[in-house]
Amino acid sequence: MIYIQLILLLGIFLQDIKERKVYVFLLLLALLVGGYTYYDNTFTPQLFFINIFTNAMVVSIIVLLLFLYTKFKIRKNFFQAIGFGDILFFLALSVSFPTITFLVLFSSSLLFSLLLFISIKSKLNNKAVPLAGFQALFVFLILFINLVFNILNLYAI
Repeated sequence: MIYIQLILLLGIFLQDIKERKVYVFLLLLALLVGGYTYYDNTFTPQLFFINIFTNAMVVSIIVLLLFLYTKFKIRKNFFQAIGFGDILFFLALSVSFPTITFLVLFSSSLLFSLLLFISIKSKLNNKAVPLAGFQALFVFLILFINLVFNILNLYAI
């Protein structure tokens, strides 16, 4: 399943870079495959559901704070600040990993996305940040490197 997850992450990256949007079915498939891969690597179903609930709460709080920030501080429509695909990708990540791994990957992928966008912004025609694509690239690289070098079990953390 990890190979399918890698292919989906690469597809999300390529589509978001090229079109600045990702097909919903691709994101939902990434959510299902990521969730199944994590469930398959979890010691107990209770642990799986506790971690998924915790991760979903973290994503909900982040989305709520972003909503409030866009509404009151920058006075924009919420979906002008972030795409629906980005939120779906957040959810796909939240069901794909245990809480500690999710928090590290999520925050690191956001930092990676910021640094990558700043470094290539001048070369892009569309100035919108392909956030889901950049995050997918980061998670792809982490999973691929971990698969090749067998560094650590991301699901046991």
